[in-house]
Amino acid sequence: MKIFYRLSSSLVLLFFSFSLLSLFPNFLRAQEPDEETIITDDVIVTAKKIPVLTLESVKNVLVISSEELQNLPAENIQDILGYYSGIDVKKRGPGGVQADISIRGGSFEQTLILIDGVKLSDPQTGHNNLNLPINMEDIERIEVLKGQASNIYGSNALSGVINIITKKTKNDELLLNASAGENGFYKGGLFLSYGLGKLSNSISFSKENSNGYRHNTDFDIITTSYNSSLRFDLGSAGFSVGYTDKKFGANGFYSDRYPNQWEGLKTLYSSFVLNLGVGNFSISPKLYLRNNKDNYLLDYLRPYFYKNEHKTNSYGIELQSSFSLGFLRLSFGGELSYDDIQSSNLGNHDRQKGGISLAAIFTPFDRLKIAAGGFVYNYDNFGWKYWPGVDLEYQLVKGLNLTSSIGKSFRIPTFTELYYNSPAQIGNPLLRPEEAFSMEAGLSYSTDEFFGNFNIFSRQGSSLIDWIRYSSDKPWMAENITKINTTGLEASFSVNPIEILQLPIEKIKFGYTYLNSDLKLGNYQSRYIMDHLKHQFTAEVMHPLIFDIKANWAFRYEDRLSQQEYFIVDTKILYSLSNYEFFLEATNLLNKYYMDFSGIPMPGRWIIGGIKFRTAL
Repeated sequence: MKIFYRLSSSLVLLFFSFSLLSLFPNFLRAQEPDEETIITDDVIVTAKKIPVLTLESVKNVLVISSEELQNLPAENIQDILGYYSGIDVKKRGPGGVQADISIRGGSFEQTLILIDGVKLSDPQTGHNNLNLPINMEDIERIEVLKGQASNIYGSNALSGVINIITKKTKNDELLLNASAGENGFYKGGLFLSYGLGKLSNSISFSKENSNGYRHNTDFDIITTSYNSSLRFDLGSAGFSVGYTDKKFGANGFYSDRYPNQWEGLKTLYSSFVLNLGVGNFSISPKLYLRNNKDNYLLDYLRPYFYKNEHKTNSYGIELQSSFSLGFLRLSFGGELSYDDIQSSNLGNHDRQKGGISLAAIFTPFDRLKIAAGGFVYNYDNFGWKYWPGVDLEYQLVKGLNLTSSIGKSFRIPTFTELYYNSPAQIGNPLLRPEEAFSMEAGLSYSTDEFFGNFNIFSRQGSSLIDWIRYSSDKPWMAENITKINTTGLEASFSVNPIEILQLPIEKIKFGYTYLNSDLKLGNYQSRYIMDHLKHQFTAEVMHPLIFDIKANWAFRYEDRLSQQEYFIVDTKILYSLSNYEFFLEATNLLNKYYMDFSGIPMPGRWIIGGIKFRTAL
């Protein structure tokens, strides 16, 4: 715990220091660094005065823009991500109360979550990974890296990475929003951005509540955050802190025999990031901490019948540096982090982990870009191992790119997988980390009016962790399953029909993902590994109506191995007038009965309406 307090003190001290420095512009001679934003296919690369090496620009990256975040019929990050093929969001309830997210058939534990490049994954369980202390109004864009990325990020980036980029606005602005709808739903919030000299600041707050769509599915969520950034001649500094408090009925979440389950989650997150650069050299240290409290009741009518209380802390430091020399860019990085848990069920445990990364991007000639690197990682119960990867991008003709990727990835077990003990679930302290070897090849074409891509991929997993049982009257046990090979393909395209076909439609997008796994279950049942989507189709159509009213339609078809297939239609109607925006949103418009998890039916048709007010200060 001494390290935790030292890091906490360091965060406060660093933030206080650069806040004071912002009051002395003559000392810092602060100015905006030169910046150029380049859009290449679906990847946004920001080239600044201080270059920071990012291998994502050579990988398969989906970028969800702020405009899409505003137009899609969704009020939270979980629902937003569910509209894109290749991303599997399994929800246990609405409002973002709890959801598991996976990419390309991986498990929900195998996706690494970041905010502004800082790791946020929960060491207790991946069920809490999307318990995010951030509001929708805070988000500038969301970047989704599909495929392995352990050679860049280390542990847990086995099947993909989700990086949430926050706004760094310099404008003084106030945004107020309010919405209400069926099932006693209401939501209110604000976003305020303002400047103090060279220091940009933003504050957000939201409260969301519902009576629930069936017994014991009510929820009450409060989220608040503060972000600040300072730019000066040598670079920039940023400080973030966020807090969310969720209380929700968990009918059937973990056992269909107890409809009165209840859960409360409180998450506090803070980070400090410093970007410095001189000439062709840059360095970026990061400090972060995350505290999560999980209070679970098996029956809220009998709170002392069975309950679990978990408190986890994650804190660490990262350092990334890069150097450019002609056609070659080198990057060296390192990280050291600690996790600890104090639990009424799992006991008290802690662990240390860390590693060193080395990477290079070089362009031997104009059309070819090669990224190669690796991460040497050490974990208390695992020792040192090396995780390499190579990515290539070749431009066949202008706008047409061929890409390929190959690499190894891994994930360390969570505390729940290691130590959980109940009549229904038994952890395994002897679990080994998961490992995978991945390959991918793709082709993409992009113009101002059209974008399309096609990818094929393969992931050979070994020692994968799953909860299994040998009969329905036996408890689930955490075990390392031997091997699973997953292959698949993705295809997507988007077009602007107004520009190409002169049609009154602003946007058409389609996406399709096919997955196949070769695991053949023996005399046991699998809880998570064999629960991925086999076919997934998504589409989005946006078009004008009358009087400057727009309609955005989102379609989802999902065929899961363990559930019945379903087709869902959502829509959002928007109208803007001066500083006001009005919207009407309907999810599951056709009122389909469907489930993401067995025994947990999702809501039927749900209609809400709202208003947003935006003004400059």
